Amino acid sequence: MIPSVEVTTETVRAEDGATADVRLHRRPGDPSAPVLVCMPAMGTRAAAYAPLADALAGAGFQVAVGELRGQGTSSVRVGRGVRYGYHEMVAYDYPALFRAVEAAFPAAPRHLLGHSLGGQLGALYLSQEPHMASGAVLVGAPSCHYRGWPFPQSLGMLAAFQFAAAFAAVYGYFPGRRIGVLGNDSAQVLRDMATQVRTGRYHVPSSGVDFEPALAKLDLPVLAVAVKGDAMAPPGGVRGLADKLTSARVTYWELALGEGAKGSRHYAWIRDSAALVERVRSFVDQG
Repeated sequence: MIPSVEVTTETVRAEDGATADVRLHRRPGDPSAPVLVCMPAMGTRAAAYAPLADALAGAGFQVAVGELRGQGTSSVRVGRGVRYGYHEMVAYDYPALFRAVEAAFPAAPRHLLGHSLGGQLGALYLSQEPHMASGAVLVGAPSCHYRGWPFPQSLGMLAAFQFAAAFAAVYGYFPGRRIGVLGNDSAQVLRDMATQVRTGRYHVPSSGVDFEPALAKLDLPVLAVAVKGDAMAPPGGVRGLADKLTSARVTYWELALGEGAKGSRHYAWIRDSAALVERVRSFVDQG
């Protein structure tokens, strides 16, 4: 018999005062069950991951679903004059979230499950505090360096993000929901991403951390997942981030979705998650 799952919501406060909710799926009858800390893609609300959280809980995991700054339950509202970027999320939001998860699940090992930008930022965070997780699952989480995309999409990737960053700087923020791309976000987030698209390096001007050597020293088991047909995170991009983790024990895997999967492959796996959940279960159990 599968132990019951208790679902609650807590508010997490970062060091700079920003808050966001984290949704916790506890297993009171099995408090030592591994917990997966799920972090969303750019411009995507945590609520969108409810089907995935339910599937993971059904597979015996405990789950914590966090929120990226500026999205969903975040107290930071995207708009003109609101400035935040990779630095604020890596230095403030991720540490606060992982400490809250540690307090909520004191007997359970923690694994990051980061999607796209949520996975990239999670890797940057764990390069600073690797003791806070036992491993990481990075789903559709690419290095955004344009060379990870096949030609000629690579040139489109390069041009699109340089234009988006310049537009956001002038407009005051990136109105993704209005134009139907990525969701609303801070101009600084677009600037940080555009820099990585152009150079291939995680150079975060507002941070004093040199993330490239830090990523190379990260010594954790990592499952890097590319979703077949995902134009937003092709195999070259996913391998690009995995290749930075030279000290990690990286397993690369390509996920094929069922023919009935609806919508963009970058997001369809959230609902069509059976194969992924099975693979994550095996990865976590193997340590």
